[in-house]
Amino acid sequence: MSTSTHSHKRKNSHLFSQRKSSNSSMDKPFLFPDSNNGTNTDSQANENENTIDESRPTSSTIDVTDGPQTPFLQERYSMAPQRESFEFNDIENQGVTNSFFSVKSFNRPWGEWSLPEKRSYALLFALVALLLLFLMVILIPTKFTSNRTTPAETSPAGSGLNERSFTIENVLNGDFSIPEDTFHFIAPPQSLKSHDSDPGLYFTTKEIDGQTHFIAKQLFDENYEVNLGGNRFQYEGVEFTVSSIQINYNLDKLIFGTDLDPEFRHSSKGYYWTKDLSTGTIEPIVPSEEAADGNEHGLLKLSYAHFSPAYNYIYFVYENNLFLQQGNSRYSKKLTHDGSKDIFNAKPDWIYEEEVLASDQAIWWAPDDSKAVFARFNDTDVEDIQLNHYTNTKEPYLSSSKIKYSKPGFKNPEFDLFLINLENEVLYSVNTGGQKDSILYNAKWISPDSFRFEITDRNSKILNAKVYDVPSSKLLTVRTTDSNSFNGWIEKTKDILRIPPKPESKRMGYGYIDIHADNNGFNHLFYYPTIFAKDGIQLTKGNWEVTGNGIVGYEYETDTVFFTANEIGTMSQHLYGTSFADPSTIGALQVIQNPSDKYDFFDFELSSSGRYAVSRKLGPDAPMKVAGPLTKVLDLANVNGDSVVQLTRDRKFKETIKNYDLPITSYKSMVLSDGIEINYIEIKPANLDPKKKYPILVNIYGGPGSQSFTTKSSLAFEQSVASGLGVIILQIEPRGTGGKGWSFRSWARGKLGFWEPRDIIEVTKNFLQKNKPHIDENKVAIWGWSYGGFVSLKTVELDNGETFKYSMAVAPVTNWTLYDSIYTERYMNQPSENEEGYFGISTIRNFKSFESLKRLFVMHGTSDDNVHIQNTFRFVDQLNLLGLTNYDMHIFPDSDHSIRHHNAQKIVFQKLYYWLKDAFDGRYDNTQHQQL
Repeated sequence: MSTSTHSHKRKNSHLFSQRKSSNSSMDKPFLFPDSNNGTNTDSQANENENTIDESRPTSSTIDVTDGPQTPFLQERYSMAPQRESFEFNDIENQGVTNSFFSVKSFNRPWGEWSLPEKRSYALLFALVALLLLFLMVILIPTKFTSNRTTPAETSPAGSGLNERSFTIENVLNGDFSIPEDTFHFIAPPQSLKSHDSDPGLYFTTKEIDGQTHFIAKQLFDENYEVNLGGNRFQYEGVEFTVSSIQINYNLDKLIFGTDLDPEFRHSSKGYYWTKDLSTGTIEPIVPSEEAADGNEHGLLKLSYAHFSPAYNYIYFVYENNLFLQQGNSRYSKKLTHDGSKDIFNAKPDWIYEEEVLASDQAIWWAPDDSKAVFARFNDTDVEDIQLNHYTNTKEPYLSSSKIKYSKPGFKNPEFDLFLINLENEVLYSVNTGGQKDSILYNAKWISPDSFRFEITDRNSKILNAKVYDVPSSKLLTVRTTDSNSFNGWIEKTKDILRIPPKPESKRMGYGYIDIHADNNGFNHLFYYPTIFAKDGIQLTKGNWEVTGNGIVGYEYETDTVFFTANEIGTMSQHLYGTSFADPSTIGALQVIQNPSDKYDFFDFELSSSGRYAVSRKLGPDAPMKVAGPLTKVLDLANVNGDSVVQLTRDRKFKETIKNYDLPITSYKSMVLSDGIEINYIEIKPANLDPKKKYPILVNIYGGPGSQSFTTKSSLAFEQSVASGLGVIILQIEPRGTGGKGWSFRSWARGKLGFWEPRDIIEVTKNFLQKNKPHIDENKVAIWGWSYGGFVSLKTVELDNGETFKYSMAVAPVTNWTLYDSIYTERYMNQPSENEEGYFGISTIRNFKSFESLKRLFVMHGTSDDNVHIQNTFRFVDQLNLLGLTNYDMHIFPDSDHSIRHHNAQKIVFQKLYYWLKDAFDGRYDNTQHQQL
């Protein structure tokens, strides 16, 4: 172990010089003193939380098993803009320079070429002409025997494929993956108040003697390095491999997770271990030795195990009961005793994990480890769904599993809150003051003695923010939000920021910063100066929103809050700051990144003091990730390498893409006939031929409050279709989606599936009309996954074959009474309260309209715990009753909503790609009445 001899003194001032092009109100330099797990596996995943597929944990578990993924498995993508205003009428001036990689173009005017270039190409053209003449002489006598002809003016799928095109196979093979080095900040036991005290402690991995080792390092001192050991270890003669790791700030104890079996989106079960770094001893975490007796190697699978924030305790859940042990003890204390298949302690049931908490935990710790509050969910009255399992070859009979799953209008789980007071070792019941059938939303300790939580009515329309004061045992409602006032709903809320006392600024108590809608219907930052404050001070305002993860950091010395927002453009995301230190400047927006880079999309993670940051540029250029002092990782085009750690390894990627002409992406908007402006992305094949007509594929998600299509970069499914099949892609963000305020979002209220198809059809028709000479209107398709699958089917139902000729729907909702209650009722209320919305608008009803399609393709996994396959089976049954045969269906045994089981995800995208190729090649024309 080597340690630094440096003190953490100030090296560079935090200086963010205002760019000349900035539109900030600041006219002086911006000065600072220097001082977790579930992957959204829906292929239509997006940045916003409010999707049907979707508080920082007190001690985050870091997954260390995920290797490089093909891009489409991770997030929604788009490519860099070529020219914002490019349309087909610009085609002669198009050029092939792609700003993603600055590939040089040969589309220069002849007059600009040098004399040697002219001579070289003149000689080349002469040779080509001679070769063509030779081939004509040879081929003229040959009879043409093919019975398939293609009109010269059309562009069949595959015709754009040449040696510089790529296909779905390139994507699936990982040709465009960009590996990233492991980097995770190690959280201190208490928030660091000065830059001087923050060394930027983090861990990474290193290969040593053929094994992966975990290494603790500092951003302050590049020579500091502590080897925490390897990722494999022996226990009772058996080798185990680490899947997740947690490291305490003193670097003397670790928690390992091994053999993790996924349950749902965020949850899993596995073996957990502690490692004492002073002795190297590794011990399993078990409820008791007696409980583990009789199990293989004395091990039991836990739902999770974590350090408390100050690292004084380890807490874990086994069989839905909560256990606690002192940090230096091998023995645990069982805090609850009623855990069962119906009772969940400190762990959410299915619907709370999926729709509200987005976590495998339901416990919240005071920052000093003195107390904790956990939720108990009672699902006794919640109905089960049953998932059959088909691929277990060891059993002759079907096995199955049951999940407690609340549907619209049926019983929801009930919740209770319990306080663990570690100072007197007493467990208390907390009176939530909520009505029956309410929903627990965000929760957070504002101070060591004050616990804040939010509850809503069943329909998520009225939110009450409450604070429980431990010393007085009082519960106060500090704020009420009526979403009916802006015709909206209560969404999953973002984590709030605790603001500590600061006596030197005469701030004697705790406060917090929350994110919620302002009077104009845009989500902004509000500062609540005291724990019980009823009114917040608005820190940001404008016709834009705080986006992404919201608040990403806080600097105590200047009381500056860092956050991400789409102030520059609704499809992009940048880092901003605002300070509440000086009352005269409250509300001033600090523009930290260059506002002229309007297409950039950034994510940030800051260290505890705000001194250091992980910066991820996700688009429109190739993704890039670095870590270093915040001031030096804002502009990744001009990174100072002296103190910055490069985390992306993209050399192979950059070499690979030299072999391809990449699709050209433009970010656009269109004003519809009723004045609503819709954003969309256009992805075109490189080197468009003005003499050809091109097919169209519309890609849609469209879930309420979601934001699927941004300026994030991508080389994934849609790009492979554009390149390999010669297809133009439109990705449309209809009204009801997020990022543009509640006046845009609230269109979805009460009528899912009404406005989305209308917007999609109008945008597509306008695009077709504007580019009519260059589009094959008989080859227009639409596709989506999950909510996108639902919208695809609703669009076909409304369109009735006028615009769309083909459709692909993966894991679609077809009837909202079959989906979960909290998500659906958030937008639709209960079926008894909105019968027309459920059955007249949002359900697929006009099955006869699918006869107008040339072909339909539906896919679903049988173990989809999210959108049950019941949706697809009911839909297909109705097609069968009408005698329709113009559809194909592919079922994936035992796959969940992500469709990954037994190599399934690769097959999904291969099927989509080659089915689409066959469709655009005309193989499905005039087949709808043929007998299969």
